[in-house]
Amino acid sequence: MTTDNLALNIADATVTYADGESTITALDRANLQARPGELTAIIGESGSGKSTLLSVAAGLVSPDSGHVEVAGIDLTGADDKTRSTARRENIGIIFQQANLIASLTVREQLLIMDHVRGVRMRPQRADELLDLVGLSGMGTRRMAQLSGGQRQRVNIARALMADPALLLADEPTSALDSSLSREIMSLISRLTKELNTATVMVTHDRSLLEYVDNAVEVRDGQVSVAPQVMAGGGNR
Repeated sequence: MTTDNLALNIADATVTYADGESTITALDRANLQARPGELTAIIGESGSGKSTLLSVAAGLVSPDSGHVEVAGIDLTGADDKTRSTARRENIGIIFQQANLIASLTVREQLLIMDHVRGVRMRPQRADELLDLVGLSGMGTRRMAQLSGGQRQRVNIARALMADPALLLADEPTSALDSSLSREIMSLISRLTKELNTATVMVTHDRSLLEYVDNAVEVRDGQVSVAPQVMAGGGNR
């Protein structure tokens, strides 16, 4: 794969950390690329390094060696301010737990992202995103009035508020039943294409691979192409 038109390019990234007198290699010369309009899954067992790989993509962890670029911004060895700006302006994150603020309305959950970025509040954009995720007309509701699936849709819309080049999802369906999981995966797949966003998702659920375009597997810190991606993935 060439590096042209990549929203994410991680090349030969190695991450180590101390464990007493030993050194643990969390990532070993890992590679990961993501293109606009494609949904990529990261799979692997607990402790394999998949969460570390997502953290490198988010600019939360700097690798000991290797190269990291997001939306054309070189994060290799970048300082905290540069990485923080890249996250705020170019990366959206769908958290495993929605972490929504109970006192805010649905619309306000999205508008707070404009406040964090220091830009003018865009209620019209918030309502457009709520419509895209299937929550049209629910902007004034409070979190207690929403189901678990609806709260996760708010979580997704909030992550898209900055129109990010790269969307990262950390186990976005882990708290949902199988039916809701498929609804959310179908939504993420559709939004990836409609908004031409590069989406990278960590999941332990291989049954969800039918919704993705690409998948990699992390094992003992090493990344390889996952062998079980179903043909036609990402088109549901």
